[in-house]
Amino acid sequence: MPPWYQLLSGRTTAQRAVMRSAQSTQRTYATAEPAPVVKNPLQRRRGGDLGSHLPQNVIPKDAYIPAYPYGDYNLFKQANKGLYGHQMIRYGNNVSKETETKTRRNWKPNVLSKSLYSVALKKRIKLRVTAKILKVIDREGGLDEYLLKDNEARIKELGPMGWALRWTLMQRPEVIERLRADAAALGLDEATIDKQWPTPDMMAEKKATQVTFVGDMDSHHLSDLEFVETEDQQMWAPLNKAQRKLAMDEYHKILSTAKRYVARSLVDSMEEGIKVAFVRAKEREEATALRQARIAERYPAKIFTPEHLQEIREHFKVPHITDLSAKNLAIHQWKQKEINDAGGLEAWKAAKGITAKIAAAGGEEAMRAQNKAKFAHLLKEAESASANEEMEPERRAYLQNAMRKADIVIKAMATTPHGKKAYQHAIWDHLRNDFRSQSTSTSKGESARGGKRESSDTWHDISRASRGEKYADGDAWDALVDSSNNATESRART
Repeated sequence: MPPWYQLLSGRTTAQRAVMRSAQSTQRTYATAEPAPVVKNPLQRRRGGDLGSHLPQNVIPKDAYIPAYPYGDYNLFKQANKGLYGHQMIRYGNNVSKETETKTRRNWKPNVLSKSLYSVALKKRIKLRVTAKILKVIDREGGLDEYLLKDNEARIKELGPMGWALRWTLMQRPEVIERLRADAAALGLDEATIDKQWPTPDMMAEKKATQVTFVGDMDSHHLSDLEFVETEDQQMWAPLNKAQRKLAMDEYHKILSTAKRYVARSLVDSMEEGIKVAFVRAKEREEATALRQARIAERYPAKIFTPEHLQEIREHFKVPHITDLSAKNLAIHQWKQKEINDAGGLEAWKAAKGITAKIAAAGGEEAMRAQNKAKFAHLLKEAESASANEEMEPERRAYLQNAMRKADIVIKAMATTPHGKKAYQHAIWDHLRNDFRSQSTSTSKGESARGGKRESSDTWHDISRASRGEKYADGDAWDALVDSSNNATESRART
């Protein structure tokens, strides 16, 4: 033990422990309430939605947003995904002061990646925004105020991304109430305000009325129509995914059929092929159904078993094709086997009676001429159906509808690079107008019988939000740019 430890007395601690008072060990408790803690306003909040969100995670994915009236940027395409405010890349030259040598250069906008807070959405949105637009947002008082400003210059400045964010904000109940209050302050009547900016309760009433309408829409498969009602989207937005798929499939089938008619010299032009394809659509469906019924009789069932279809996929190295495509490959293989067993294609045609049919028609050229004359007669009948009052009403309506669809496809192909999208919009408008006329006539009949008539414009008001085109009497976001409905301004940007 070190010597300095020996100088310490071991009794000192014990003596102090004995002399310690018992009262000093008792703990006292306060009975009064403590003073309230003042929170630091600059302290970062905890909990809640504090992260930043990309625009694609804020804008509803199933929303049918009206088309931006001024089109996309074609030369500086990255401006379509941010707030650039007409700013784009510019080109020029650096000129030397001494030798006047020109060096090619460019100027790009100062694009920043900023997380801007939206009060209406209660989220921070991460956007690509230029420094110029960021100053404008600060001057306006925030992202919401910048997006909701209703003058023409601001609508042009938003671009496609700002337009989509603006539409998303305008679905919030608090924004709708604000727009209704502004409209009332301007002196608009209550009916116009309810029509342009309906409240969630009004939309719920329209939804209850829409149930009756959708139940009656058995034509054109409109019973598959669905509507979205979420917290972020209170406006009706027709999804009609089944309708869009049907329109797209019909568009591709008609074009492929028309190309086949042109390749076989059955029509003189692609336009005639499209018209004949629509006229013969019902006939081709019946032929397809008959062919499907005969397949089970003509071909053995063993080639359609799951095991054989899997062998087909492995043989052709196409593991992801559908069962229908695999069945078509199996039928093709079986036909090839029949041709080989018959000794060639001509012998197979003779055995099937195809050669006899061609000979009875006078040869392949004569048979092709007969089919071409038949198609020309169908086309003439369809084009004159609107003026032919002696034709059966059902046949006349079918031909008129076929010619109307053919005109839509021809115009879509001629005016837009993506004809199928334009065809979808046109078909939707066509079905909507047909149904509106039917519902109007039905409601008139009910009024004549003394029944209570529902609003005939309910379906029109609901479906108008789904249109990709701009109407002068359209929705709220369309009314804001009504004054700029000029041909030079509404075309696509360059």
